[in-house]
Amino acid sequence: MTVAADGTVYATQTNAGGKNNGPETWKVFRIAPDGNVSVLIEGKPLNQPNGIEMDGEGNIVVVNLGDAGVLTFSPAGELLKTEEAAQPGSDGLVILADGTKYVNSLRNGGVSRIAPGAKAELIAEGISGSASMCFDAGANQLVIPMGQNDALAFVPLN
Repeated sequence: MTVAADGTVYATQTNAGGKNNGPETWKVFRIAPDGNVSVLIEGKPLNQPNGIEMDGEGNIVVVNLGDAGVLTFSPAGELLKTEEAAQPGSDGLVILADGTKYVNSLRNGGVSRIAPGAKAELIAEGISGSASMCFDAGANQLVIPMGQNDALAFVPLN
């Protein structure tokens, strides 16, 4: 989940689990500051949406677990831009102030860097079981939990 400047919370639903895990279960929810919950986006182009973050312009960026999609939506839910990570199976997402996106692949263990206006490049591999990640500004690195290994991966950003 991610929180906008006005306190609105956005959260993804990857699927409903069990046999009910098709496009009708892929959602982005909006939770208003007054507690009102609504579905902002449902179905394709979402494909098992997982990571979510706000960009510097107040748009909502979602990464898909089901493919390599990195989707930017307006706060009204309009698709503004489609990018692709270097590997499918995305989980975590970090967006830096300059607009550079970092996406980690739960399924393939790599980290993609997508600079503004550029194609994704793979900057790290072999991070098995990687989950959501965060940016450590003090050390200029990504910190990625590796749940299956009870460990953390540190990816320096040069």
